[in-house]
Amino acid sequence: MSLPRLIGLRTYVRDVDAARAFWRRHFRMDFATRDGIGWSHVGDVAWELWPGGRFCGTRGPHHALPVFAIDDFGRARGYLLAHDIPIVFEEMIPGLNLVVFLDPDSNPFELAQETAPDAWDIVQRKALRTKRRQDAPQDEPIALQGLAELTIYTHDITASVHFYRDLVGLPVGLSYFAHVHLAAENVPVVLRTTRWRCKSPHQLHGSEPIFGGMDLEALAGRLLAEGVSPEPEEDGVVARDPAGVRVHFRA
Repeated sequence: MSLPRLIGLRTYVRDVDAARAFWRRHFRMDFATRDGIGWSHVGDVAWELWPGGRFCGTRGPHHALPVFAIDDFGRARGYLLAHDIPIVFEEMIPGLNLVVFLDPDSNPFELAQETAPDAWDIVQRKALRTKRRQDAPQDEPIALQGLAELTIYTHDITASVHFYRDLVGLPVGLSYFAHVHLAAENVPVVLRTTRWRCKSPHQLHGSEPIFGGMDLEALAGRLLAEGVSPEPEEDGVVARDPAGVRVHFRA
């Protein structure tokens, strides 16, 4: 039996053309338009820019966070700083360097570079954490290597594991430090705890995942049995997970 597959991301923005210009200028991402919606691809995942986005006012991590692979953390960080793109979190740990930034609509995205664990340098991490690390300004746009992960923040890790494992059908892999890794067919889905609560949960903002390869009738039955009411939409259904994230499902 095949696993559900992440087939799309939907990101809400105030102005689709302004968002397209941002991603083209800084990341060389070309979004076409159709019926007022911007669309492109990151690997095999369709990425849609939808109008109507409005920042909810919550500065901390919540809802869904797309994670894009990059090949040079220092160059990417230098570019973000040089172009005044807000950095809201950054870290260097054995095996991974990452930085979270905001687009012009305050939607968060993460850039992550895998590294050799034995090459980790605690001095560099200390410099980063104390704001003393210097990365040269860069003019060359950041190249996205693909979607490395989809992070979903939750206030109740147990309830979210039940939702994504038992109802959606994503098997659980590695779990540690209140992080639970699940496996979609094509990308890891990582549940992480957060203390931040969305100030406007029903306001369109942020990014939402779209999963395909679903038996929609069986899925709807499982959701209804748990008191979750899926809503029909074009080509599928949408339902809110325990943290309030709108998750879309396609056959």
